[in-house]
Amino acid sequence: MGVPLVEPEYVFGLRGGVTECVVHVDTDTVAYPAGSYLVLHDTAKQQQHFVSLTEEATPTALAISPKRQYLGVCRAGDSAAVSVWDVAARKRLRFLSCAEMVSERYVAAAFSPDERMVVAQGGPPDWTLVLFLWEKGKVFSVLRLSDTPGLGPVSSVTYHLEDNGILSVVGERVLKLLKLNDKLLKTWGYQGGHNHNCQCQVWADQHTLLVGTDVASVLLLEEGELRAEIRVTHPDLGPECDKKTSGEGVAALGGRGLGPRHRRVTALKVFVGGFLCACGPDKVFVFQKSDDVNEHYFQVARNQCPDIPPQRYMLRICEPSPAALVSGRGEHTITTLSLSPGEKNIVAATHTRQLFTNPLPSLEAAKLPSLMFSPLHARHHEGGVVDADGCLWKTIVVSGGQDRTVRVWDYQEHSLLLTHAFREDIFSLSLHPTGLHVAVGLTDALRLHHVLFDCLRPYSELRIRRCGACSFSPSGNLLAAADGNLLVITSNVSLRKIFTLKGHSAKVTGIGWYPDSSAAMTCAADGTVVGWDAHKGQSIWEVSSLTSSNYLTWTLSLDGKPTVVVGHGSSFTEITGGQMVQDITYEPGDLTCAGLSPVKTLVTLGSTSGQLVVNKYPLHMAQKFTAFPAHSGSLNKVFYFCINVLVTGDESKVVTCGADGVILVWRVAALEEDSPGYLAARERLEDLPRVPEMLVTRTDLQKTRHHLEELERRVSYLSRDKEVHLGLQQQEFAASRDALVARYQTIVDQMNDTIQTLEKEREQLKDGHKGSLAKLADEHSNVMAEHQQELRKKLLYEYSKQDKLEAKLKEMQQTLDRQVEEAEKRTRLELQERLDQQEGVVEQLKMDLEKLLFRLTNTTAELERERSEGAEIVRLVEAATEAELGQVRSSLHAQLAEEHQNVIRLRSEMAAMRKNFVTVQREREQKEEDLRALTDDKTKLQSSIRGLERELAALRREVNHRDDIIHDRESKITNTRERIGELEKQRFLLDHQLGQLKEELEPLQAALDQRSQQIKQMEEEMSETRLVVSARDRQVKELGQRLVTAGQQSRHLQQRNHNLATTLTRVLADLASATHLIHHPKKLKDAIKTLNDKYVQSGRLKEFWTRPDLDKIATSSADDMAKADSMGEEAVPELLRQREMLERSVATLRAQAQKQARASKDRITTLVKENSDLLSSVKTLESRSWRLEEDLRQAESMAGLRDPRSGRRKASRDLLVQTVTRQADTIARLQDQIRTLQENQRKEEGGDEDDQTGDAKPKPAESEDVDGAKQSIAPQEEPAAVPAATA
Repeated sequence: MGVPLVEPEYVFGLRGGVTECVVHVDTDTVAYPAGSYLVLHDTAKQQQHFVSLTEEATPTALAISPKRQYLGVCRAGDSAAVSVWDVAARKRLRFLSCAEMVSERYVAAAFSPDERMVVAQGGPPDWTLVLFLWEKGKVFSVLRLSDTPGLGPVSSVTYHLEDNGILSVVGERVLKLLKLNDKLLKTWGYQGGHNHNCQCQVWADQHTLLVGTDVASVLLLEEGELRAEIRVTHPDLGPECDKKTSGEGVAALGGRGLGPRHRRVTALKVFVGGFLCACGPDKVFVFQKSDDVNEHYFQVARNQCPDIPPQRYMLRICEPSPAALVSGRGEHTITTLSLSPGEKNIVAATHTRQLFTNPLPSLEAAKLPSLMFSPLHARHHEGGVVDADGCLWKTIVVSGGQDRTVRVWDYQEHSLLLTHAFREDIFSLSLHPTGLHVAVGLTDALRLHHVLFDCLRPYSELRIRRCGACSFSPSGNLLAAADGNLLVITSNVSLRKIFTLKGHSAKVTGIGWYPDSSAAMTCAADGTVVGWDAHKGQSIWEVSSLTSSNYLTWTLSLDGKPTVVVGHGSSFTEITGGQMVQDITYEPGDLTCAGLSPVKTLVTLGSTSGQLVVNKYPLHMAQKFTAFPAHSGSLNKVFYFCINVLVTGDESKVVTCGADGVILVWRVAALEEDSPGYLAARERLEDLPRVPEMLVTRTDLQKTRHHLEELERRVSYLSRDKEVHLGLQQQEFAASRDALVARYQTIVDQMNDTIQTLEKEREQLKDGHKGSLAKLADEHSNVMAEHQQELRKKLLYEYSKQDKLEAKLKEMQQTLDRQVEEAEKRTRLELQERLDQQEGVVEQLKMDLEKLLFRLTNTTAELERERSEGAEIVRLVEAATEAELGQVRSSLHAQLAEEHQNVIRLRSEMAAMRKNFVTVQREREQKEEDLRALTDDKTKLQSSIRGLERELAALRREVNHRDDIIHDRESKITNTRERIGELEKQRFLLDHQLGQLKEELEPLQAALDQRSQQIKQMEEEMSETRLVVSARDRQVKELGQRLVTAGQQSRHLQQRNHNLATTLTRVLADLASATHLIHHPKKLKDAIKTLNDKYVQSGRLKEFWTRPDLDKIATSSADDMAKADSMGEEAVPELLRQREMLERSVATLRAQAQKQARASKDRITTLVKENSDLLSSVKTLESRSWRLEEDLRQAESMAGLRDPRSGRRKASRDLLVQTVTRQADTIARLQDQIRTLQENQRKEEGGDEDDQTGDAKPKPAESEDVDGAKQSIAPQEEPAAVPAATA
């Protein structure tokens, strides 16, 4: 069986030190680095996918391409490089590096607009800018910015939105605009970048660049020049940022000056209509594009009250406390802003490694209060994780960080349950097996807390300062804590210390328990591991052969004995039953922690390199270790990369926590059930209880219940108020509905009359229009015949003119050939003369040089000979002088004087000869230089001769090419002349057809416009008709309801009459029986009393005898009673008759409504059909007009009136100008004739109307309506078309 596979499932955290660390891959997916992975987080489904960055070593920057297809990752290390990844396939495409890079990292990168190039900005010391062709893996251009005076750290580089050759680089005292020219990057545009400390940049459009500075301002550059400086104003930013403005937004801060971090613009992002600006801690300001040309952008403000001046509209990450403003702890400085492709959501990353999101606010929502960002999935630790612990009975993990917070995570649901902040540093954590308590080791004490649903509530503490390790027993009744080199065991029931055990000479670093809570185990820095009896407080075993021990973890072995794994350095030791079993060394690096899984036989280790090392357990079955990349970190951290490894209670997850603040949940692959100890360990785990929820206190429940009661009262009050308002609104709507029904019914009747009148007038106008069209067609045919004759004459003139130009072209060609031949001859003669002259000069110089050398050799020989003769004479004179010294003293003195003069003369001659020698040597050097110059001139002349020869050959080729072109043109001209006769006929025919089509299309376009207006009017009428029909339907429903009510009342009256008749029958029967006792007064009296008590005093028939008509009935005789019965029977038919009448009226109204609906539907159908016919005819005419125009262009190009290459008319020809002028005059004359005909027709129609309305009473309002409708409906029956100009 192989090594079990673990893979990352979910991650909480963000990797720091990465530029542009958050990018949107698509609308719902966000990419950011965390640990050793690139996380692809789906914000809609809350799912994560991972891409390993182990090959990238230490990533320093991210860059997304404009189309979001590729992702660039910059890495740091011995050789800085840039990797290009395919986002969809999640694989690396190219690995780019530059040999000229001195720096070990890239600080920023960007893709070109066409996604073919990548620019990367190197770091210190040389700040090299490298341009890559990433598809080919080559370096295209390199520029070193270190030569710039006063250069500071460069922070950002970006490409122009459309131009691949324009870049911009910003940093401290750096603002450079670079343009690519012949593989060289050159500076252009604004040159005052050394005056600004720039932080970020973004291109707003193809002309505008926005640059953020550290003084709460945004520089706006247009076309490479600084145009404006936009100030960010807010009271929290301090008064220094508004010293150049009018003072708006400045608030006094009690004389305390804010540092630069409160005014630094750290991120910019552009959206449609404005841009977002992250300035200062926790704030994002919204700027809107201004319509004013001089203002560019303005900061959006919100008005809370008319009496209060508007405040700046901004988004907040969170509300900082006053202490946070002073100390800086708790503030979130935004480093990156990312906007989704649809501009729906913003994702912000902060320097505290947090991720926040918020919908992009609408510019119309500026009246709302400031919005707050929400975490992307959870609030992470702002620093490294100090310690962590898991729960045995729940799927939760608790972690404590350097940010002094304790967070409870649900690794199954991937959520953060609660966060609790402390005022002291955290040193250790331990979670109770139930998950209801947690022990936190703080600076001054070890405190015990209840884990509630929203916070941690302390209930006890132990005076143990800086407790480095603590652990609850598996049963939960004991707590073991390390106090230096002591072990303190406390009871969780009595909350008192039970034992204080001493057995180590160094600090205790790890604590473990037996599974049955009977004993505890500790390891210390001195290398000893001790087992303690938790009930007796005694040592039961000790292992002291280790050099040191930094961590300890425990589990059960296969035989049921407790097994301890103790780590020290790069090795770890297995101890079972108090005996050291084996010592295993992990060669790749040092280990920091371990976790054991008794169910799946898995051991997990954490290394200093941030890797998760996995192997099988028991250790004697272990094979090769498998390392998985997990966490990252920096060398300045106090803690190791992987602080803790937790194996969850259900053994299906592994949780790792690192000093980089990342918490990573791993999914463990299922193992086979035949693994050693699988079944036994699974049974032990199944016996453990499961606690599903956290504690909720009584006070919290009471507060919640009180709040719910208040909400219920509020809801009931609002519902009653709403019912009252709805009743009043229904009454008002009923009254207004009746008025509208009556009003629109009258309007419908008037419209029906108007429609009938307009139909008649349309028929009359149609007949008159057909006659006028026939007249205009005849006149236009005559005019077109005249135009054709004129065009024939002009074509003949153009043909003659073209012949003249061709003859002139031949003459110019012959002249050009003669001039070229003459120029060739002159050039050759001049070159030969110059060569002869240069050769003569060179020969003369050689002869002069040889003469000078001969003279120089003779002069040196004479000088040597004279020098030797002088020496011999001196020697002889001295000998003679010594021999004859005593005899000829006077003669010797004379000879000595003479010889002295000779020596002086010889010395002067020697100096002159030396001077002459130096002069001759200088002249020789000068001649040599002249000779070299002449040779250079000769080579230049030879090169110029070769160039002239090449030019001469090129000219000859050009002349031959032109000859070919002239020959081709002559052949084309001959072909054109042959086809002119045919094309003339086709041109005249096409012009005639085009004129006819234009005549047909002009009135049809007007008819089509009027028809569209008529359709709009009919749609309005249809909407009004629908309103009328709906009103009538409501009337029908009301009448039906009234009819049902009347039927119920009639049935009620029938029942009452039946009851009345039955009662009267009984009364009459009782009276008839009482008449038999008329001779017995007492019995009669008793019978009458009985009747009175039965029918009067009992009240059963009170509704009858209290009414006057029933009193009459009671006092009347039997005949009157019968008459009443007959009247009741007659009332029922009357009610039935009224009901039938109402039903007939309702049926009539329904029939009328259906008839009007059918009529309106037929009318609309007819209009739609006519409109479709018009559109089909318009399309047919458009296609015909296009074909005719295409034939016309071909004819013009063949006739020479249009350029065959560009397809444009030759506007320089007089023929085109005269033709267009003549046609414009003709069109104007035709339009005048049409206007005259229309005025005559209107006058005739006006005279007819006066005759018709002479005897009738005038109706001005109706006549205006009729005229308007007449103009909209008149051209309905005309054939439809579209003018050629519109086509």
